[in-house]
Amino acid sequence: MGELNIQEIGNRNERNQFFDQILDDLQAFEIMLREGMIDPHSNHIGAEQEICLLDDLGHPSAVAEKLIPQINDRRYTYELALFNLEANLDPKLLRGSCFKETEQELASLMQSGNLSAADHGSRLLLCGILPTIRFRHLDFKFMTPLSRYTVISNLLRQHRGRDFEVYLQGVDDFNVEFETILFEACNTSWQCHLQIAPDDFVRMHNWSQMIAGPVLATAVNSPLLFGRELWAETRIALFKQSMDTRSTQNYMRKSRPRVFFGWKWLEESPVELWKMGLTRFPVLVKSDQPSSLGQLQNGEVPSLRSVRLHNGTTYTWNRMCYGRGGGTSHLRIECRYLPAGPTMIDEIANFAFWVGLMQGMPEEKNDFWKTEDFKVAKSNFIRAARSGLETVFNWFGESYSAQRLILEELLPMAYDGLYKLQVDSEDITRYLKIIESRVSQNRTGARWQVDAFRLLEKKHTPARAVTILTNEMWERQQSNIPVADWSMIKSLYTQSTKQSTLTAEDVMQTDLLTVDLSMSHKMAQHIMRWNKIHHLPVEDNGGKFIGCIVNEDLKDDPVSKSDASIEDLVVQPVTVAPTLSLDQVEKLMKQHRVTYCAVVIDDRLQGIVTTTDLKGLT
Repeated sequence: MGELNIQEIGNRNERNQFFDQILDDLQAFEIMLREGMIDPHSNHIGAEQEICLLDDLGHPSAVAEKLIPQINDRRYTYELALFNLEANLDPKLLRGSCFKETEQELASLMQSGNLSAADHGSRLLLCGILPTIRFRHLDFKFMTPLSRYTVISNLLRQHRGRDFEVYLQGVDDFNVEFETILFEACNTSWQCHLQIAPDDFVRMHNWSQMIAGPVLATAVNSPLLFGRELWAETRIALFKQSMDTRSTQNYMRKSRPRVFFGWKWLEESPVELWKMGLTRFPVLVKSDQPSSLGQLQNGEVPSLRSVRLHNGTTYTWNRMCYGRGGGTSHLRIECRYLPAGPTMIDEIANFAFWVGLMQGMPEEKNDFWKTEDFKVAKSNFIRAARSGLETVFNWFGESYSAQRLILEELLPMAYDGLYKLQVDSEDITRYLKIIESRVSQNRTGARWQVDAFRLLEKKHTPARAVTILTNEMWERQQSNIPVADWSMIKSLYTQSTKQSTLTAEDVMQTDLLTVDLSMSHKMAQHIMRWNKIHHLPVEDNGGKFIGCIVNEDLKDDPVSKSDASIEDLVVQPVTVAPTLSLDQVEKLMKQHRVTYCAVVIDDRLQGIVTTTDLKGLT
């Protein structure tokens, strides 16, 4: 979750004082590394679980403020949005049954969370991006009211100088502007921690970058956003763009996003990561702390709070973490790119695979970064996010399909790594067999979601399809059966819902043909005939909804309206909000004796609901 007690930097003196604190932290950290004052072991693991909250329909449920106090467990904490939670699992010794114990602890946390959530008509779901999130859920009112989030959101936007933008291309396209960083709340992840000995950190961090692409390919679980098919792991691009402070005006400069994979290998010391971040990204916030050098002189373990705070406002997919406790300090690598879900056992399998690969690095690869191009690792990562198990990887100069690389090269490496750690052999087989089955069948969470969504779209609108999909995912998640063994949705009529529980946005048609005022009435007539439609929305050049023309206004005799403009033919339809219940929509349509209505937000057309759309709902 990060440091909560943060402040916006005020005048120049405050900024200079904070820079002095950061330099003090860096100097103390370098002394600790040089003098061997950091735990020299690599023998603990930990994890953080981000969770989506659903209502009884499968939509986001903004009840975190009520839920956290009721759960009353120190391991549960808030996240950016009120429809998310985070659970921080206890660290465990990396040996024996550590992965099974992690799964058991996670299951216990999910159970207690679900019990409390049920009192508020909610339930917990593990999913990289909740398919039922809609744009209205990214309003400020859904942001958790903690100063950390509002301060960082405002400062990032101020630094950018205008609204944030997201543009993604997949099977579908997605393009939107927004005022806050709340788009980042669409993403929920399974964040894995591995303690690293300081002397091994450079080698291990570089290796974590090298294996990131293949590991991500096995775990993708976020293909849908607002009913659009995008990347296999859309979180990667969405997180990057939702917090990007770069200006498109500086197109000649090679500037860096605050969410990034990295741009070169580490060379000599872990402190390089913090120095690179301070060099590239402006300091946004501050937090008061004692002198780290002073703490060292007094025999205390310094917090290094200031430099860690700045590090918390930049986001790397393999992040260095500094922790302290029990009179000592340690270093960890946090793997942040793994999505939440599809099930708890899938997540633990991903965790075991990653740790096994980290510890199973072959000796002949110890200095690989001295000859390998960093851009190969970065390219592998981006392609894996786009394509999942359909990716072709460059692995030390040779092209591998994802299946071949993982099954023939990486899984044996992961087995060796876990056996060296003396992890229970039954657990090793149990979790890595899940990876093997998933990869062999090409059945990731992302693949299952896409297949199910395409099937459901044959009968339902995208909004209804993602609602059914989300509820089906939740049902399957309760059994904790690996996603490779999930059955496909069998019926196009799965989860019929009463009309009284549906809203306009659940059934509205969003794939709309529109025209502007420059269109001739003859062409409008042909467009309606070619596409067999009865209503043709009209927008101005800025995209503002003006009204509709209907086929009754365009008679067969074009001469009778040869002087008419589209503006003369526009009629004002009944307009409704997306959240209006279908019972109310139907009542309005009967009251006004119309066969359709327009769904509008702030003069922008969102969709059309017709009497045909209302038929067949049960």
